[in-house]
Amino acid sequence: MFTKIKDCLLKNKTRKNFTIYTIVGAFISLVNIILVWLLIDIFHISTLISTTAVVGLLFIVKFIMYRKTGFTE
Repeated sequence: MFTKIKDCLLKNKTRKNFTIYTIVGAFISLVNIILVWLLIDIFHISTLISTTAVVGLLFIVKFIMYRKTGFTE
């Protein structure tokens, strides 16, 4: 009986973590595309600098989002 409850809880946690991972990943990808487009095409900043800055910034933002949602616990 206990193993069935444990298996059910693990499945629910796995589903929750997968949902969080998917939503955060999709959001970060969308923001990445928008920011790189803005910096390169609108503000005419070089590609190397733009992509490095955006990827670095979004790496930190993604980590913070995972911490806030409880994904890393």
